[in-house]
Amino acid sequence: MQQKTVVFDHPIDALSVQFPTKGSTAFVRTGDTWTLLSVEDEHDPTLYESNLVMFSRPTSVVRLQGNIDQLLLHPIAVSNAPASYEVASINPVGHPRILSRDQWGADESFLFQSHNTVTSSEPETSTTTSTTPSQREVDCQNAQRNYPADFTTTKTVMYDSSGNRLRWPRRYSPEVKVLAVHHTAQKIAGDTRTPIERIRALYAFHANNRGWGDIGYNYLIDEEGTIYEGRSGGDNVVGGHVYCGNVGTLGVALIGNFNEEEPSQAQVHALQWLLDDLAEIHDIDLHKNVTFHGKSIPPIVRHKDLIATECPGYYMSAAIGQVRSNVLAGAFDNDVTFPVIAQAKPRVDNTVTRLAARIEEAGAAALSRNYYRAKRLVRTAGRLNTTDARLQMMEDQIANTTNVQRQRAAQEARKKRIAAQSAPATQVPIVTSSSRTSTPDESIRIRLSYTGNTAEISAESSAMVNGTSVQTIRFGKEGNSCVGISGNRTLGQGIVRIDAGNGILRIDSWNTAWNRFVGTVECQVIDGQLVLINELPLEDYMAGISEQPDTEYFEKQKSFAVAARSYAAYYMQDAYTKFAGMPYDGSDTGVSFQKYSGVGFAEKNPQWAQAVRATEHVVITKDNQIVKAAYFSSDDGRTRTPAENGWNNFPFAEIFSSKQDPWCEGMALRGHGVGMSGCGAKAQAALGETAEAILQYYYPQTSLRSLLTLER
Repeated sequence: MQQKTVVFDHPIDALSVQFPTKGSTAFVRTGDTWTLLSVEDEHDPTLYESNLVMFSRPTSVVRLQGNIDQLLLHPIAVSNAPASYEVASINPVGHPRILSRDQWGADESFLFQSHNTVTSSEPETSTTTSTTPSQREVDCQNAQRNYPADFTTTKTVMYDSSGNRLRWPRRYSPEVKVLAVHHTAQKIAGDTRTPIERIRALYAFHANNRGWGDIGYNYLIDEEGTIYEGRSGGDNVVGGHVYCGNVGTLGVALIGNFNEEEPSQAQVHALQWLLDDLAEIHDIDLHKNVTFHGKSIPPIVRHKDLIATECPGYYMSAAIGQVRSNVLAGAFDNDVTFPVIAQAKPRVDNTVTRLAARIEEAGAAALSRNYYRAKRLVRTAGRLNTTDARLQMMEDQIANTTNVQRQRAAQEARKKRIAAQSAPATQVPIVTSSSRTSTPDESIRIRLSYTGNTAEISAESSAMVNGTSVQTIRFGKEGNSCVGISGNRTLGQGIVRIDAGNGILRIDSWNTAWNRFVGTVECQVIDGQLVLINELPLEDYMAGISEQPDTEYFEKQKSFAVAARSYAAYYMQDAYTKFAGMPYDGSDTGVSFQKYSGVGFAEKNPQWAQAVRATEHVVITKDNQIVKAAYFSSDDGRTRTPAENGWNNFPFAEIFSSKQDPWCEGMALRGHGVGMSGCGAKAQAALGETAEAILQYYYPQTSLRSLLTLER
C-alpha cells in the first residue's frame, strides 16, 4: 500500500477520485485522521467516482494512501462568500422561501463547459459500456420495458435562453407524484466549513467530478434549515437523485451523514414545510398511495424505498413516518424523535480513529518512559496485520519521544514493518471459468424453513418427478408419507423429489422473495410435519448464502465465503453431522446453521456470487482436516474462546484463542463471539487487507486447501 503527498498549484477545498474498478479503495488524510475513499455508485452504477471529502480549511498539500498510481484526482475549490441575502426558511406562513441558485452562488458555467468531466451521460440511463451489466442496470432495463409510462417525458431542452448548449439536457416530467428524501452523506459534526461552502462543493462534485453538468438533487436543506434550489430548469425538471427513478419524482437532500449523526430539528422543520409546499404545487394527494414502477408507495418516501441503498441514513430513515404524519397534520414545526440506540454498525472512519488512538497511546507510553507498555502496544498493532502505512503512522507518533525510548520503539516498529513486507503470503486460489474443474460438486442437503401441510412448486422451465416431466407439482401429506400430485396424477408417495435439472424451481406457496432454488426439492414427512429439503451442489448453495450482500467489501465477502464453505463442508462429513438422525446437513436459518436464500440472492448480489467463484472449493484446514470455521457479527474489542461460549471439546480449539479485535471496540457482542467477526473483517477489508490476511488473523495456524485435494 503506497503513501503519496500531492501538491496542488492552488489551494483546494474538497476532493474526490476516480477509481479503475468498483471494489477499489484509498484513504485521504483529513486533519488527524485518514478518511476512506470508495466508489459511490448508487446514483449511477457505471461511474467509479468516490465519495466527496471536504477539508476543514483550504489546502495545497494532500496525503493519500492506497494504489495511488491508479487514481485520477478531482480537486474542488469553492468560494466562501456568503449568500446574497439571509433567509429564514422555516417561517410557516405562505410558501417556503428558498435560496435560488443565483442567491447561493451557483457557478452557472458548469452547465455549459466541462471541468474534470468523467462522463456526459445523464444519471438516469440504463445503458453501459460494460459487457456484463450490473443487476441494478438490468433491473432498470426491465422497469423501462414493463412501465414505459413512468419514463415518458413531455419535452427535452438542449439549450438555455441565450442559445448555450447544456451539458445535461433538461427533460420534464408530465407530472410529479413522488417526493424522495435523501442525505448527502457529508458529515456535519466537527466540520468547520459553512453550509454554503458545502453546497457549492457538492454542486461541483455532481456537475464536474461526476460529469453530470449540474447538481442531481432538486432541493437541498442545510443544518440551519436553509433551503437551496438544486437542479436548474424550474418545475418538473428531471433530476439525478435516484438511479432509474428520476422521471416523476423530486429529490430533497438534507446535508449530513445520518448513519452517524442526527439531522437537526431545524432541518426537519424545513423539510416538512417544503414537502407540503411541493405537494401543493404538484397537486399530490398525500393521503393516497401512488403507483410507481408497478409498486404502491406513499408519495413521500426515502431514497432506500426506491432502490437498494442506506440513504437517507439510519437516523433519518427511522423518522420518516413521523415526518409524513407532521406534514399531513400541517404541523411543520413539530420535532421528530430519533432512535436512542446508536446504530450498531461498524464505521470505517471510526475504525481508523480507534487505531490512531492506540498509536498515540503507544507514543505517550514511550514518552513517559514506560517503554515496555509502548512496546507491547506496537507489537499488538503489528499482530493485527497492520500494513506498512499504518506502521509508518506509529513511527511518526513515536518519533516525538526521547532518547533510548524513542529509538527502541521506532526500531520495533521498523522491524515489524520489514517483517510484514518480507513475509510470504498464502493466496486464495482464484478459479477462472477456463480453469474450473469438471469434477461435479458434492451435494449438500438443506432443510428449508417452509411451513404448511401442502406445498405448490413450479418449474421455470421443466422438471422431473420419478421420470415424468412436469411443470408444476403439489405436495401434501397422508399419515407419515408425502404425496406428489401433478394435475390429476399421483407421481410419488413416501419421499418425493422434483428435480430442476439445469433450471430453477419456485415454491409458489411460500410468500417470500427468496423462494427459488436450483437442484432438487425433496418432500418428506418428519415428526408429523411436511418438510422440504433443497439438495444442490455445494458451490450453488454457497452462492445462495445471504449473509454478505454486495454492500460489503469484496475482500470481506471472499473471507466469509471461505469460512462459510468450511463450516458447511465440515458438517457434510458423516462423522460430524449437525442434525443427528435427520436426512439433511443444514438448515436455511442463521440461528441453527447459515442464512440461505436460494438463487434469488445470488441474482441480486452478483459480487457475492463472484466472491464464491473466486474461492471455489477453498476451505480452511489444519492437519489435512476441515476446520469448523465459526464466525459472528460483532464484539466489544476481543473475540471469545469456544470454552467461554460453553463449547467444550471444540475441534482445534487452539485456533480460536481470544484475539484483540480493535476494529470492533465500542460495539455490542452480537453472536457467539468465536472465530471471525464481521466488523473486524469489514474494517480490515476497507483498510486494504486481503481475504487471506483476514482469515489468517482470525484462524491462525491454518492453511487454505481445495476440497478436491483433501483426503476425506
